[in-house]
Amino acid sequence: MPPYMPREITDTIISAVPLEHYYDYRPSRTHTLAMCALVCRAWLPRSRVELFKDILILDEHTYDLLVERVLHSETMSRYLASVNSLGLGCLGKPDPRSKAARLFFVEFAGKLPGLRTLDVHHIDFTHQRPSVRWPLLLSQFRTITSLRLWSCRFSSFSDVRRLLTALPLLSTLAISQLTWPVVSHELHLQTTLRPRTFWPELHTLGIHDLSTECAAVFLRWIVGALHGSPVKVLDCDFSNLPSTGPLQEAVDAFMGRVGPSVTDLDMNINDTLPLSGFIALEHLSCDLIVYKGKWEGVASVLQGVSSNTIQSIIFNYVYTHRWYSRHNINTTYLRFDNDTLEELDRVLSGEPFGGLRDVILRVVAEKEEEEELIRAHARRCLPELHKRRILHLYVNGRLQRLDVE
Repeated sequence: MPPYMPREITDTIISAVPLEHYYDYRPSRTHTLAMCALVCRAWLPRSRVELFKDILILDEHTYDLLVERVLHSETMSRYLASVNSLGLGCLGKPDPRSKAARLFFVEFAGKLPGLRTLDVHHIDFTHQRPSVRWPLLLSQFRTITSLRLWSCRFSSFSDVRRLLTALPLLSTLAISQLTWPVVSHELHLQTTLRPRTFWPELHTLGIHDLSTECAAVFLRWIVGALHGSPVKVLDCDFSNLPSTGPLQEAVDAFMGRVGPSVTDLDMNINDTLPLSGFIALEHLSCDLIVYKGKWEGVASVLQGVSSNTIQSIIFNYVYTHRWYSRHNINTTYLRFDNDTLEELDRVLSGEPFGGLRDVILRVVAEKEEEEELIRAHARRCLPELHKRRILHLYVNGRLQRLDVE
């Protein structure tokens, strides 16, 4: 290395190696940093620190290497203090024999003082009975502020509850496809549970793809557990759940709890899910891929918005009739090229949408030749939004120029 290159500069350059957003991205950040570590001794410390900031454990081989060569190494174990984000999981279906599921929280307890983000996916915890030690183990990871649980199995909801409540500093929680055996008495839990202040700073919450029974139990519990937590960002999907009965009551109670504080809402639009309780709403993103009906139904749901602070609305996954026909998909789903789109223009041109700055439509079409037809349909059915220059139309991911015939 040239003697005139200050260490601070090379450290800054190495730290600037970007995170990859896709696992198949090449060259990966890990590969780049590993090559940096081989350049010279001066580059090695910063390269190792950056290498350990983001760890992904997808199989037992990786886990064994981390334990043997890092955790049990006097020279390497100090780099565990650099770990900021850790992904823990397995490929395919949840495996109860996974070492990560059985041993990670035991072997790494107290060894990751800087861990902030933990992503756990496809882990079967049914063979790791938490018992009374479970919350004590998780409390060793109390620095975690962001937790994501995807496709995990638990022996009971009590295990889920203990895991979550052992992390008092959570600011982001996302769960998807969690499963556990539901016993009958859990389905009848009261929604007015004893207030708990586990997460005073829980600002981001995501709930997706829970079964009817698991959703009912989780929502009833979290209504009480969220006491004191001002959730600002909510990402949820209740479109596949029954619209009546105890579950609907649980959904209503949950929305009543989070509605007053949510500013950013991402949801699969649902005719039975009222938006009137979201009085602080600023940004709304609606996924329409599974919506059955017409635009007048969507407009009716939006008409229930009572927040006059709303600034942007995004409509995702809007398909055309031709695309559905080409792929032999049930055309009862919402289609972009439907004349009831005019209802959307009427509702969004009135109150409380006077402060709207952006209305974004993301349309999926069959061929590029349809783009002009789609642009013409948007101009005809959404004249007020077009006139206010707040309408932004994307077709197959490409932004369209609506002012060009």
